[in-house]
This record gives sequence, C-alpha cells and structure tokens, in this order.
Amino acid sequence: MAGHLGLLARLRARHLRSDARFLLFAVGADIDEDRGFLERTYQVYLVIIFAVSLAISWAQVIDIVGGLREALGAGTSSWLARELLILAPAVAFLAWGVSGLRETPLRLSGPDMVWLARVVRPEELFAMQLVGSAAAIALVGALAGTLLAALAGEPWPVWVTAAPLALLTARLFALDAVLPRSAAEPRARRVVTAFAGVTVVALGVGVIAASGFLAAFVPRLFTPYAFCVVIIANGFLLTGAVNWSGKANMAFVVDDNELYAARSAMRFLALVDSGAYKEACRRRRARRGKQARRTWRFGTGRAAAVSHGLLSLVRHPTSVLGLLSWGALLVPMGALLMVSNVGVGVLLSWFVCACFSLRIPLELGRVFRDDCRNRLVRSLLPFGRLELLALDALPVLAVTLVSSVAATAAVASVLGADALLAVPLACALDLLLALSCGLDDPAAPTRLGSVLVTGFAGAVVALFLVGIASLFGPVPALACALLADALLAWLLRD
Repeated sequence: MAGHLGLLARLRARHLRSDARFLLFAVGADIDEDRGFLERTYQVYLVIIFAVSLAISWAQVIDIVGGLREALGAGTSSWLARELLILAPAVAFLAWGVSGLRETPLRLSGPDMVWLARVVRPEELFAMQLVGSAAAIALVGALAGTLLAALAGEPWPVWVTAAPLALLTARLFALDAVLPRSAAEPRARRVVTAFAGVTVVALGVGVIAASGFLAAFVPRLFTPYAFCVVIIANGFLLTGAVNWSGKANMAFVVDDNELYAARSAMRFLALVDSGAYKEACRRRRARRGKQARRTWRFGTGRAAAVSHGLLSLVRHPTSVLGLLSWGALLVPMGALLMVSNVGVGVLLSWFVCACFSLRIPLELGRVFRDDCRNRLVRSLLPFGRLELLALDALPVLAVTLVSSVAATAAVASVLGADALLAVPLACALDLLLALSCGLDDPAAPTRLGSVLVTGFAGAVVALFLVGIASLFGPVPALACALLADALLAWLLRD
C-alpha cells in the first residue's frame, strides 16, 4: 500500500505541475522549457508579485470586515460571527452530501479509469484524494477564521483553529453518510441512497434551522479540551470513511465518474468562458441523466411558454442553486446593505461580487435565451420580447422572489433592519436582473446610439445606479430600482 500511495503522490504532483505550467502560459512563462537563470528569476518574480497581491487584497478584505463590524455594532457582529461559524459548516455539509449522492466521492478522471481503477485499491485512491481536499479545506477554513475573528473583534488564533476543524468535521461526516452508496449492492443501492439522502437533508437543514440557538454555545467550545474532543471524533469519522471506501464497488465507481471525467477534461474552459463550460456540463448531464417524461403536456397560447419554463426547471433541478445564489444570498445581502446605510467600501465590495456573478449568464433568462437562439421557432412565436421574457421566466422568477422575500425578512428581523423597505427593494432587484436578461435577444438588439446594450452591461449599470442612490437613503434606492425596472420594461416593449 505504501508503494501505491507513493505512486499516487508522485502522480498528483505531476498533475499539479502540469496545471501550473498551463496557467503560467498566460503570463508568458514555461516552467519546463524556460530553465535559464533569467527565466527562473522572472518566474520567481511572478510568484512574489502574486503573493504580495494576494496579501494586500486579503488585508483589504479584513479591513472591510472591520468596517462592517463598526457599522453593525460589537454585539451584533459578534453574534453574526458565531452564527456563521455554525451556519457555514452546515451549508458545506449539505452541499457535500448532495454532491456525494449525485456522484461518488471517489473521483476518477478519464486516464484514471483506464489504469488506476484496475491497479490501485479504492481506499488508497480515497486516502490520497482526501489529503488534497483536507489541505484545501483547512486553508479555506483558516482564511475564513481570520475574517470571523475580525468580525467578532476577538483574538484570531482561536477562530483560525475552530473554523478549519468545523469544516473538516462537516466534510468527514458527509463522506461517512454518502460513501455507503458506493459500497452497496446494486439491489440495495436505491434504499441506501434514499436513507443517506434523508440523513444528509435532515442533519443539514436541522443545523441550519437551529444555528441561531446553537450560536449561543459557541464561546463554551473555544477551549483546548473541546478542540481535542473534536479531533478525536474526526479520527473516528476518518476511520469509518476509509473503511467504507475500501468496500467500494469499482465498477459502479467508474460508471458514476462519467460526468466528473468530462468536467475534468474541460476544466480550463471555465477560466476562458464559464458560461460555455456550464452549458457543456449541463448538456452532458442531460444526456446521461433521466429526463422528464416526453408525455409532458404543454399548455396552449401563453401557457405554452410558461410550461416550457416550468419543464426546463424540472429537467434541470441544479439550476435552482444558481437561482438561490441570487435570490437567497446576493440580492438580500445587497438590499440589507442599502437599507442599513453602510459605508461605501462595504457596498462596493458587494457590487464587485455581484458583477463577477453577472459574468455567468443568469439562470433567470436561460429559457428566454434558448428560445431566442432558435431562430426557426422564435419567428413563429406571437410574443414580443417583454411578453416572452415574462412568460419564460415566470417559474424561475417565482423561486427567486420567494427565496428573496424569505431570506431578506428573516435576516432583517435578526439585524433590526427595516423589513418594510428591504423586502420590496429585494423584489425590485430581482425584477431588474430578470428584465436585464431581455437585452440579450440577438434578433432585436438594444442600442443607445452606437453602443450595444447587453444584459450584463444593463444589469451592472442599473445595480451601480441603485447603489449610488442608496447612499442618500433606502427610499431613494427603492425609487431608483423601480425606475430602472420601468426603463428596462420600456426598452423591451417592442
């Protein structure tokens, strides 16, 4: 086993070196070909510049979190830090559990299926993969711990220890819950999967729902004794995970890794065109997964477009994650920040995050974009842009609005913000994002003079204007958002 583990470690190191070489091509460096003194000096220079940039950027993030603490107050920010220490591992556990039920945690690329699956035992593969993922989780947890320490205004060593431990515990717990699916007999696999799914959802949702109550006990856990107990428990969880991985059915593991192998082959496409990468993964998943029955009956007239949007949502349930990322996270966060009159730095940070998320085509307009790309069908539809967008996006917009209202009202009640202004503002921002998707109709491009207005540009400009208006108060922000909705609807009226 030691020989195989050493082999896997060397293979992993070669893969990392190959990935690093590919990424360094973007800055004109080749770590294999450029081996001279000047070339190596340039490569070291790049590493130093990258490290210094990361350090400065992270210091700025910590400074922004400190500003948020001053805006919220010491008591609220300290409670929020404890809440996040419970909430983040619970959400991560739920995400890892669902991912492990959809695809086995024993991940194999295409070449790995051909050779490693026949030579190396599954527990050896699992151990090597777990080491890599544990290192990444520990690093992310340590960085998150520094942010929570800055938010709580407390010494950072305790938080930097607690956050990685919490995330690693959630990861090991998720692996223990989902690995029996890979080891189950074919006849019992559905029962095992159903039981694991119920366990993951019940525990994840239960901890998330009780996170406010559990946050009060967090300070009592910041002791060396409690940390030692968690480490010992993680040891037992690790033993169970390795034991289950050793019983894995490799034929099932290889078959279940088909989608992962396809994603792994296209992983660098995500850096160039994330929209194309997600679309390719979605189509690959649709070809492999079970589709909705073809006996789905569409409505007639306007109900046909609504049925199309609803069927698309049913066939691609993973799109709900994209909707919730906006409806339950980014939009409520932005609405609450605007209502709370925070500083410009905090609001600018939210705006930058929103702009980066807008680079990926919004799920709100996916059905509308599909209808517009199909020129043969689009020319026969008796709907204008605004009407077609409203009908196609109705199901997904309903999901987004419900999640925004629920998340905004819940967080506003905790933070003491004005929910009567925050909830309408969140709904107005959701409508703004949905209407901006209508600007991507290739058959009817929108121009202001000689400038082509795209959905991305329209959404960014509108969010920027609403953010500027929020500096004068929540009422001007709501008025600006409603005015932007009306302007976009007017642009799409034909």
